Amino acid sequence: MKRYLKLSIIRKLPLFVVLSVLLLAVAFTSATNVEFRVEGVGEYRYTPYPTSAIGGVIGVFFVIMMFLPFFSMNYRYSLAKSDLYRQVAFKDNRVRIGEHLSSLIIMCAAFTVAFSLLVSVLAIRNYGNFETGEVAFYLYYEWYIPTYFVAIIVGAAQYFISYLLISRSNTFINSLLMLILGELALNFLVYVFACFILADLTEGTVIFGAGPSVVGAIHYVDYYFNLFITEGAKAMKSIIAEHSSGDERPLYITSFILVLVQFFAVASLGLVAFIKEKDPSSEWAGKPDTDKPYQEIIFHIGFAVIGLSIGSAMMESILHSIFAILYFTIYIVCYYTLYGLLHRNFKLKGYQAAIIFGIAGFDVLFSLIYAIILFYVSLAHGM
Repeated sequence: MKRYLKLSIIRKLPLFVVLSVLLLAVAFTSATNVEFRVEGVGEYRYTPYPTSAIGGVIGVFFVIMMFLPFFSMNYRYSLAKSDLYRQVAFKDNRVRIGEHLSSLIIMCAAFTVAFSLLVSVLAIRNYGNFETGEVAFYLYYEWYIPTYFVAIIVGAAQYFISYLLISRSNTFINSLLMLILGELALNFLVYVFACFILADLTEGTVIFGAGPSVVGAIHYVDYYFNLFITEGAKAMKSIIAEHSSGDERPLYITSFILVLVQFFAVASLGLVAFIKEKDPSSEWAGKPDTDKPYQEIIFHIGFAVIGLSIGSAMMESILHSIFAILYFTIYIVCYYTLYGLLHRNFKLKGYQAAIIFGIAGFDVLFSLIYAIILFYVSLAHGM
């Protein structure tokens, strides 16, 4: 097994080198572009918003972790590779687990080096500005420690979420569809329901909400830890003050809890599947269909959530516009086209057509209901 894993790591070494260099480049660029000085003169002095520079390197790391499982799954996409893989004399998925864990550990090590470079360059530049008397603010460097550990935990969680989605299919194209649709469904699911519960308070959150996906992971880690790194313990007062009043407080608190629970629940499910689940037999390798219904479920849930979220946002302002009809026409065309691509067959069976048009009709109906709710809420506020 050691020999197999060694050959696997050597085979993926160019990938690891490229991704490591990318992380280092982003970390160095982010650290060297932070401004510590106050700019401007007189009463119109301007202070750049303090930044901890973590957004770039953490964002790249999370995106890498989202796509990284693909590079340890290619044996599922070829019958010849699948047969070779299964000739290794080890049971209980040890080779698969070892190959994925090696990729995960190597990229976490690369992120550790890049993150250390980021903090080191920031500290040197901050101290240099202090020596020349040009400092406008100081970073609270002790907060980089919990930031690092949270980033590693969230990055690993994102890896297992991606593994859960990607491993539902046996071809690269289908796995890519599962990843994209699954991530989009995760990102918008909480906010779709939030819009119907608090229709008068949610303007803009359908499209721009950061849910339990890679988008939400980047947003929350960057936003909150940036506050702690630039403000220290005082950041907690800022966060409480920002969300302690106003009509949006119930939505924010509830959605944040749901996002957190859903993210780690799906990651835990991915970890269980990674450890316990057996790979499908070689006969399924490279085939668009699967022996279990998960691929179908993820595909249809993804399109249902996407259609509902975008449709609801459009109905908010163009209820009587021809563009709403145009949108749903394009939506159904895309739905049908990608479903045909999923199965490599554009001739739908009766039950398949019923599912597609049933979900599309569901999206139209609930988007109209949402528009009606908004209409009556606006009337109530206008009275």
